[in-house]
Amino acid sequence: MFINNYFNKYYTSAARFGQNNNAQQSDEFRQKTLYGNDFHGHLKAFRKFKTVSDVFKKENPTGDVILSGDEWVGANKEKNIAIVKIMNMCNITAAAPGNHNMDYKGAAGLSEMLDFAKFKTLALNLVPKDNSQIASYSLKDDVDAGRLASSMIVEENGKKIGYIGLAPCDLFSRLSSQSQEGTKDIRILNIKETEEALKKEVEKLEKQGVNIIKLVSHVGKDAAVAIAQNVAGIDVINDGHSHDTFDGLVQGQNLFKSPRGEWVIITQAGKNGHSYGELDVVYDKYGRIIKAKNELKSLDDKPENLAVKTMEDISLGAPEEIGVIAQEVKSKPETVLEESPISAFLSDAYLKYSDADLVLNNMGGIRASLPAGPVTDRDVMDLMPFYNDVNVYKLSEKDIIDVLNSAIQATAKYHRTGALQVAGLRYVIGRDDKVKDVVLVKKDGSQVPLNAQNPSNDKFFKVAYNTFVAGGSEGLEALACPEKIIHKCEKNETQMLIDYIKSFNGKPITIKADGRITKEN
Repeated sequence: MFINNYFNKYYTSAARFGQNNNAQQSDEFRQKTLYGNDFHGHLKAFRKFKTVSDVFKKENPTGDVILSGDEWVGANKEKNIAIVKIMNMCNITAAAPGNHNMDYKGAAGLSEMLDFAKFKTLALNLVPKDNSQIASYSLKDDVDAGRLASSMIVEENGKKIGYIGLAPCDLFSRLSSQSQEGTKDIRILNIKETEEALKKEVEKLEKQGVNIIKLVSHVGKDAAVAIAQNVAGIDVINDGHSHDTFDGLVQGQNLFKSPRGEWVIITQAGKNGHSYGELDVVYDKYGRIIKAKNELKSLDDKPENLAVKTMEDISLGAPEEIGVIAQEVKSKPETVLEESPISAFLSDAYLKYSDADLVLNNMGGIRASLPAGPVTDRDVMDLMPFYNDVNVYKLSEKDIIDVLNSAIQATAKYHRTGALQVAGLRYVIGRDDKVKDVVLVKKDGSQVPLNAQNPSNDKFFKVAYNTFVAGGSEGLEALACPEKIIHKCEKNETQMLIDYIKSFNGKPITIKADGRITKEN
């Protein structure tokens, strides 16, 4: 059947929808949507999404293709441009800007990437602080060229469909310190301001004869649910940012009633390009949802598009083999309170290419797994695509202990951050969720205990960490301290990992936990 099982069982009676039983079939309008979000710069995923989008558009010429933010990430300009070109190839209808779309020079970098876009990017809640500043970012050029807008209208088979876009309401807390500089002259509306702006934009679209409105957003589940319940007139929210997966339609999870009593559907397809979604919706003549089917599908088992791969090689050069991995090593969820072998391996690379005493890192920087066998520089670009700079800071013993504890506490509160990964350090997470038995491991193998119970403000260490961690996101506020920088490392983190793998000279590399982070039973 066309109707999704959940929706069919509970929500499709004419009485529930206020549907006129005498309505003609011709009054109904059906549209399918292919959607994805939070690909995080994974080129392999984009090669597969191009394959999927080709099939989808052939079968559904009037369907729309939506990407809801964080398609490209990191400070590698050439790779980001390649991803925008792939999005062009996928016939994107509309996209929303995510926080990572500003990794390259902030809002100015976003504008630079949009110069290559043939699709619409929508961001109602992204507001320059002063009109005179628009030109400095070239965002005015993007608006004039039609690449950037608050909303747009597309007509399909005589039916007007409105699209509105949103950037993350918590954008500034999700930026690296190096991209924050480029966003000083823009303002992001908070969730309440965003809701009010949406109400006005919906009203404007409805006055133009639009009664089907889609929100292309990168605000995350909590904000999307609030919008669904508080803003009338929106039918579908194609969302991202919180990395949720919504398969099917379940009331209270991704199916809600608007203030008008009309159904609102929220979609998300996880992260890192492992999944995509297809949404099939039938609207009545008033633009109300009467039937729907939502399916998540795997991208992992889809073939890669050869044209995309060829374009990548032209833009980025052919992949270079840099080493051999002895056995597969998988990334871990960013919320776990344990050692991540691949994050520890990356931290070891930091330690090798800095003169730091120790390294602090977050698991969220690793965005893929490493299969056994030969590894290329392109694999590393997908593994950790951010190209964050690395700085060395002068931190006290108290700074270090406090932030280790703060990361643990933030994980429970925000469901982010996880245990800080380390090199040159070992620690135990106690039963009270505070660190203990913290030991500095020097490069000569000797060990120096740190006082986790009564840490000193007068004992200092050289600590290396990247510019995302330095942004001071959830639990890491104490690391946002540019005044404590000793020096900037010559290599960014991606180049550090590439060179570290090369340093094994082709010898198979075994990456496994070594007990640098343990937890009491």
